[in-house]
Formats: sequence, C-alpha cells, structure tokens
Amino acid sequence: MSEVHRFVVTGAGDPSAVLAGLAERAGLRVVSSTVVERTFLDTADGRLDAAGIVLELRRPLEGGASPTLVWVEAERLVATAPLDAPTAPRFASDLPPWPGAPHLASLMEMRALVPGPVTRSRLTTLAALDREEKTTARVVVDASALPDGTELPVLLEVHQLRGYQREAEKLEKLLVARLALEPTTTTAAANARRLAGAPAFLRSKLRLSLDPTAVAADAWRDVLRELTAAMTANFAGTLADTDSEFLHDFRVAVRRTRSVLQEGKGVLPPGARAHFRAGFKWLGDITTPQRDADVHLLDLPGLVQLLPADRVDALEPLHELLVERQRACHEQLVGDLRSWRRARLGQEWAAFLDGDGPWPPDSLDGDGGHPDGPPGADAPDASRPAIVVAAARIRKAHRRLVRDGRAIHAGSPATALHDLRKDAKRLRYLLECFGSLFPTGDVSVAVKPLKALQDTLGTFQDTEVQAHALEGFGDELVQRGAGAPTLLALGAVIEHVSARGAAARRQYAERFGAFDSRAVRGAYERLSDDAEAAT
Repeated sequence: MSEVHRFVVTGAGDPSAVLAGLAERAGLRVVSSTVVERTFLDTADGRLDAAGIVLELRRPLEGGASPTLVWVEAERLVATAPLDAPTAPRFASDLPPWPGAPHLASLMEMRALVPGPVTRSRLTTLAALDREEKTTARVVVDASALPDGTELPVLLEVHQLRGYQREAEKLEKLLVARLALEPTTTTAAANARRLAGAPAFLRSKLRLSLDPTAVAADAWRDVLRELTAAMTANFAGTLADTDSEFLHDFRVAVRRTRSVLQEGKGVLPPGARAHFRAGFKWLGDITTPQRDADVHLLDLPGLVQLLPADRVDALEPLHELLVERQRACHEQLVGDLRSWRRARLGQEWAAFLDGDGPWPPDSLDGDGGHPDGPPGADAPDASRPAIVVAAARIRKAHRRLVRDGRAIHAGSPATALHDLRKDAKRLRYLLECFGSLFPTGDVSVAVKPLKALQDTLGTFQDTEVQAHALEGFGDELVQRGAGAPTLLALGAVIEHVSARGAAARRQYAERFGAFDSRAVRGAYERLSDDAEAAT
C-alpha cells in the first residue's frame, strides 16, 4: 500500500448508491459492508491524536462478531485485534501483542485510555478490479452518526496500492467528478469530537501569554487563574483515579500556585497571601501520600526488570502491598478533597481572583476576615509594571541559587542538595509562570540548563526517599511473613536505587557548572535589561 487520499462527500445523496451505480464503469465491487458502534479512544491529554493516531473500539451491530481494537496511523490501517472482553484496554500493558505496541506504549506512558465520542457507522469497502480481476485500489466509505442522530460528514478514502498508482489516480478523478468530493485531513474521530461537543484535551504545560505592559496585580491574577483552571481540569480525574497523571498535574498546579503566592509579596494583600499560602499548603500536603504511593507503583516494573528472572516473582508480595497502600491513600484523599474545608478554600479562592486591577486593601486576613485600610498600602508593588516586579524576583532567586550551589562540595550533607532543589524549583516556577513577559530566546537559554540541574537534584532526592521507603516496606513484609527470597530481591532493588542516587550526586558538579556558566548568567542579566527597556 502506498498512499491514502481522504475526501469529504459534499454532494447530496447516498455515496454508496452512487458508487454502486459506477460499479460497471469503474470496475468497483463491494467487498464488505458492516454496521459497527465505534468508541474512539485516547489519553486525556490527547497523546495519540497529537501523534496522528486513531485508536477505536469497534463493536459489530450485526452478526454477533467479537469487538475489535483498530489502530489507524497516518491514514493507514496499522493493526486490528479481536478482544476477548467487551471493554477497551485501559493502560499500555493491556494492549494486544501487536508488533508495534511498544510504540503506542511509549506515547501513552502511564496515562490511561479514556473513551471519547461514540458513533454508529456503516463502513463499506469496495475494490477496484482490472480486467484480470486484480485489485488496483480500495475505496472505503464511512457514513457515521452520533447516538442522538447527528450525522457526521461522510468520508471517502481512496487507498492506492503499490504498482497501480496510475489506475488509482484515474479512479480518483472519476469519483471526484461524480461524487462532489473535497480533500480533507480530518478524521472521523475529530469530526465526532467536534459534533459531540467533546471537551478539549487536557494541557499539562502552561500556555501563558502575559502582557508586558500589564501591572503586577493583573499579571499575578492571570497566572493564578490559569493555574486554577489546571486544578479544575484535573480534579475529577484525580477523584476517579483514572490514571496517576491527573493527580500529578493537579499537584503541579498547586505547587506553582504556592510559589506564585510566595513571590507575591508586595503584590498581594499580606493577609490574603498568608491565608491562601496556608490553604494551598494543606491542599498539597493531603495529596502527597497518594502521589508517593503512585510513584512506588509506577517505578516497580522498572525496578523488577533489574533483577534476574528467577527473582522477579519473589517481589509479588511487594506489589500487593503497594496496591493496598495506594488504594488506602486514594480513599483518604477523596475524603479530603470532598471535605467542607476544601470546598471553602475553593469558594474563597474564586472570590479572591474575581475582578481585575489591584485587590482591595487586604481582601482576607489570616482568619478570613476583611479589614479596612488605605488603597495600596499593603501591596505597594501591585501597580508597578509586572515585568519589572517579575525580573526582580527572578534576579533574586537566581542569585540565591548560584550562591548556594557554589557552596556545595563533595563533603556537603545531602540536606544541602535537597535545599538547593527547593531554590531551583522557586526559580523554575518564576520562569514558567512569568517568562512570557520576556523575549523567548533569553528565557530559553535561562531554562534549559536549569532543567538539567533539577533533573539531577531530583534524582538524588527521589532515590534517597525511595530507598528509605523500600526499607520500610521490607519491615512491613517481614511482619506479614514474607520469605527470604522476597527480602533478598528487595535488598537488591534497594542497592540499585542507592547506586542511582550516588551517580546523581557525582553528576551534580557537571550539571551545576553548566548552569553557572557565563552564557547562562548573561541570559539572566538580559532579563533584567529587558525589564528596564520595557519601562
């Protein structure tokens, strides 16, 4: 198969009937015509759609055949597989044993497939035959409708076969002339999403475009609103435990919110700032146990792969323990997220972000009250240019990170690197949230080596935390009566985790040196110059 050309049928009438009328002239013969219920699948953030992949579950509505999972990529049918169960696969590990399944798994990672729009479709396949009855092209007609009867645009695809390009082009010209076809790259899945009013795919990256001429209060409010939207978008998936990324993205939005509040001194009323910093700290704290439990489960397959084959089964008791802990943590989190305290925080927060311009004098004090005061007295930076205020915060955070990073040496305690990681996060969140105020090139040079440094610091801290947690799980497994093979396998895993941490510690000097280079320092200096030039 060489090429596939897709068209939308713009003319009136049943295209299948028109094709039947052309059967003799075009040498077309119906190969199959089936009616199926199609459920289009993707991750919540649309990873398959972004890669040009359509994955769908087809349930035949005639004949009682088994459901089939269909994979189409770049307008070509890649693979199909009958399913034993009537439900679609959820995670990458549930996919059929297709040769290309690792490609899909690499795109999905830890995300779950979620069902999207459903259509009732008649799929008709015709073959174009030459005088010797050889197939020279295939034509597929897709006539679909939503459950409420809303009809999707009828799609027609001409599949050229290798060695018969001229015949396929001739057929295509005939079909375009007789059926009023318009070329399209839009898939049935995209049409179904549009007509069904499906929500947009979730975004994990911030897409802020702040006005460089805005005052600080407006910029801070815009950032906080965007972060609130991210929390809201991931709230239901977190409650349902659809996959671990909902909670992860929810937590990232909470952490960024806390950082923006921290950097809002002089921009936000101090009482309101203190009140909400405490509220979002609590929100972050209640999500930590489940996130830790999620990470232990996500990391386990990779840790198991490091063991000899004869030791893999020995860690099944650990897997059972981690599943139990994750479920218990999720149950507790759901209770906290549905609590009156969380609801009140959300209501107060929505009211705080309402409006524009500088906030009224201390909208909330630490107890949720509304004290009076002269306008601007408690937030002197609120009316200053946002780019100037943000540049000052970035400059301060950068200088602190450089100062503390230069003080770390081979003999420094682990806590020094952990504290430096906090410094790096502070700077990273400032750049992510307020970077759109500055020229893109300077921000890019400033962020890239910072990310690399954060990766190293994160690996070092995460491996320390993970090794300590695994030791605790070992104690619990002993209490449950785990045998020597399980404990020996766990010991081997802990040893590997510790080795990864040690390697990250050795890598620190190189990563920090790249961050503390003249070119990178120059990029941070230019951010301050950009702020001065803008005022």
